[in-house]
Amino acid sequence: MAASLIVAIGLTATSFAVGRSSVATPAAVPQATAAPLRDGIPISNRHSPAGAATAAANFQTAGFLVSSGSLPPDTAADVFLASNADTAARSVLTAPSATTEQLSQERTSYAPLSLVVEDYRGTEATVLVWGVSATSSRVVPEPGGTQTWGRVSVRLIWTEAQWQVVSQEYERGPWPVRSDERLAETQDDFGFRFGELSAHRWTYVPEQ
Repeated sequence: MAASLIVAIGLTATSFAVGRSSVATPAAVPQATAAPLRDGIPISNRHSPAGAATAAANFQTAGFLVSSGSLPPDTAADVFLASNADTAARSVLTAPSATTEQLSQERTSYAPLSLVVEDYRGTEATVLVWGVSATSSRVVPEPGGTQTWGRVSVRLIWTEAQWQVVSQEYERGPWPVRSDERLAETQDDFGFRFGELSAHRWTYVPEQ
């Protein structure tokens, strides 16, 4: 494929549920399309733009799972990181510094809302992931929350029959509303029930 190829992939009805923002459930995805698993993590073994997009989205989800203490960093790194991954990519899968007790008082859910394959060269791909994370915490006297929108450019390579991450660049936004209508990113600017956030789930982008 040409280096300038841009493929936009919608997630609204075709992905596994991720947090509260997706509408499909894992059972709604045909079994024939399910990716092979390693230690419960899907392996992006489809040599295609959709396979690269799936890997980029799941890398972001893995970062939140690791930071919440739900996924061992070494296990995630073995699946997602290429041997030459840069510091920024490796930092996504850094073990949390909070204690187990502190982690148990917080819930975070992440949803990749848009994926764009900006560049695809067969053995290399660059995918732009736009998503939102929401956190609810019991640490404050009254349950509070934070919301963060961010866009990540993920560069992947095809190695050992799967897509793995080499680097990523993160920037905040864009936000889906005007600045005067945004929920701020500071603690307790909006509240919701602690049990309202569902567990992270993996994304699957079907072939187009």
